Amino acid sequence: MAAKADRGGLRVAAVADGDSPEWRSFYPQDLPDDWMLAYYAHFWPELLSPAADWSRWADDDQSLDEVPAELRLYLEVPAGAAADCSRLADRLGARLGGFLFPDPEVETPRELEPAQVFRRADDPVVAGVRSARAWTNGRETVLVLEPESGLDVRQWRALLESLHKAATSGQDTLAFLRSGPRELEQAQTIIRLGGLT
Repeated sequence: MAAKADRGGLRVAAVADGDSPEWRSFYPQDLPDDWMLAYYAHFWPELLSPAADWSRWADDDQSLDEVPAELRLYLEVPAGAAADCSRLADRLGARLGGFLFPDPEVETPRELEPAQVFRRADDPVVAGVRSARAWTNGRETVLVLEPESGLDVRQWRALLESLHKAATSGQDTLAFLRSGPRELEQAQTIIRLGGLT
């Protein structure tokens, strides 16, 4: 039990993928598109927007306004887009969770708070995933995981326990899952019941 006290908490959230059939069926059919973020935030307080969706935030201020106050948005920054980060940070304010920079050597805008800048870290070895990538800001670790398909409850538990064991001592770990809402709910339940928070 003493080792657990040294670890930070483990949380899970989604990688935004509104086009997947699983996520499309999660939202009520008649829900307007501009309410989707608020609906998602009712269930999970964080969301990762992949680099492929960068233009949604960088080029459309209305999308920024749609981020609800209770949601923390994390953004993967595509190569060459660091200059947009300061404006996005100003617009999002407290709704910004952080920027995930792909290159640890890229120069980030000075206006960004250190907690907003996540740099690539060594990728963890995690059971039950196709891929695992890691970032850190020195106080929190962010992982982007693609779980293997068809995991049963025991395999999910093993995956989450290996994440918890791989966590940097004293740092919270936020794992963004490239999976559907059912898997995300299951992972959240296992974390809670397994005492991994």
